[in-house]
Amino acid sequence: MKKLLSLNIIGIALMAITPTFVSAQELVEIKLVDEIDESRGYCLDIAGGRGKDAPLDKGLQAHTCYDYTGGLLEDQSFDAQLLKQGQFSIPYFNVCMSAASLQINAAIELASCSADTQVFALQDNGLLTAKADPSLCVTVSHSEKKNGRGATPVHVMRPLSLQACSDDQKAYQTWTTFSL
Repeated sequence: MKKLLSLNIIGIALMAITPTFVSAQELVEIKLVDEIDESRGYCLDIAGGRGKDAPLDKGLQAHTCYDYTGGLLEDQSFDAQLLKQGQFSIPYFNVCMSAASLQINAAIELASCSADTQVFALQDNGLLTAKADPSLCVTVSHSEKKNGRGATPVHVMRPLSLQACSDDQKAYQTWTTFSL
C-alpha cells in the first residue's frame, strides 16, 4: 500500500511540473503553387537560418520547402487557425508576417503580432494580398535567386516583396497551404 501511495504522489508531482497543452495547433507551410525551378517547392521561410535558430531580424524569404524531410520546421510553420483571421503567425517564435510598408517593393518582415501592415488574406484564387491594399500581393522575386550552402541537394532562396497583383506574375504570386 505504501508503495502504491508513493507512486501516486510521484505521478501527481510529475503532472504538476509537466507542461500541458490545452489544444493542439495545426501548423501549415505557406507554399508557392508553381514550383518555378525547385521541384521541392518554395515556402515562406525565416531568412538567414534554419529551424529554431533562425534570426528574426532578416524577415521572410521564399525557400525550399522542408516538408520533403517528413516534418515542418519551426521557421516555416504557420498557425492554420490564425491564417483564417488574416494573421500569418509563426508560433514557435511568436511573430507574424508583416510588410515594411503598404507600397510596391516593400520587404516582407517579421514583427510582434499587432500592426495593420500584418493583416494579409490568402484569397480563394491563391493570391496572398495585403488586406489594407488588396492590389498588393506577396511576390517571389523572379530575378534574384541564391543557392544555399549546407543541404544536399542544395536549397534555393528567393527574396519576397509586395508587388502589384498581376496575371503576368501569377507563378510568383499564387500560394496554398500544406500540412503533413
